[in-house]
Amino acid sequence: MTIAQATRPHLSALESWLGSQPREVLEAFALAYESAADSLADFSEGMSVEGDVWSEDSTEDLCMWVVGQGSGLWSSVIAGEVQLEEAAQMYLGRTRLLPDSVVPWDEEVSDPEHRGYQSPWTIVHGVYRTRFAEELHERLGASEEVARPDR
Repeated sequence: MTIAQATRPHLSALESWLGSQPREVLEAFALAYESAADSLADFSEGMSVEGDVWSEDSTEDLCMWVVGQGSGLWSSVIAGEVQLEEAAQMYLGRTRLLPDSVVPWDEEVSDPEHRGYQSPWTIVHGVYRTRFAEELHERLGASEEVARPDR
């Protein structure tokens, strides 16, 4: 069981767990989340939903949402049992949202500084900023450039 599964549906429980972890754990959580989302689609290509072509940002938002719904939906999309376009319909609220076994995340956070970071993907950024006075995306971007000097 992952930490996200153990804390679901209480975002404040995930917030608390992240708040008790060292910097490296928060960075690893963010990288794993991002990697799972990246495995669903090439954001830069966008995607077509009912004839509308979604932007890179909208495609990324969808993929992050899919990951946030848990391993059940994510693995179903990876396996091709659920098409990403079907997941988009769930995301938009046009079809039954989630399997019965998945309870949607609440949006309650304990620290008022984390308002605006009220999803399982963004809460790690809020906690990181609060704890380390640094932007996680900047820290991870710097790590990637060190790891890949050819960029």
